[in-house]
Amino acid sequence: MLKLIAIILVFIYVIMPLIRFLMKAFVITQVHKKMSENDIRAKQAAARARKEGTIDVDYVPPKTKPKTDDIGGDYVPYEEVKD
Repeated sequence: MLKLIAIILVFIYVIMPLIRFLMKAFVITQVHKKMSENDIRAKQAAARARKEGTIDVDYVPPKTKPKTDDIGGDYVPYEEVKD
């Protein structure tokens, strides 16, 4: 009889809180998983829903400075004249 009471108390004070904790952790992970899936689907839907003919640029290369190898002066085109 005493063993039965001890087993019932262990079940109530140890096993039940452990099961409650594990179930809570399981539910939280499932909720986070579903939320992330919904975020991914929303982004994909937004990408598909853009207007036809629009262009999205994901990468723009940095602008390089133009080379300044000029020694000086302006270029003047000329024609050679033979005498």
